[in-house]
Amino acid sequence: MKSQVLDLQKLKKFDDAKRHQETIWSDDHSRISLFGIKPGQEIITHTHHGSHIWFVVEGAGEFMSGGKTQTITTGQIVIVPALEDHGIRNASQENLVIASITAQGD
Repeated sequence: MKSQVLDLQKLKKFDDAKRHQETIWSDDHSRISLFGIKPGQEIITHTHHGSHIWFVVEGAGEFMSGGKTQTITTGQIVIVPALEDHGIRNASQENLVIASITAQGD
């Protein structure tokens, strides 16, 4: 496999009907997905068997985990341990872009 540089600004996409999710890179071990989340859209609360890492590329959102909500903004990284419920809601008036890194198949 060759090294790659991904331009998230060129890869981001949005959908008026629901949040947009697209796998932008994967190998046998891990996957990177890019989420375009318009105001009012969300990533519903869910869990993974492995750790889940989110990088806030653009905008702000509400990170929900363990019954608590925390504001997350551009440049922040959210690290969620395995089997912990988590989700993100875009409660702002701006678009939200999240890069998601998970183990393959999780």
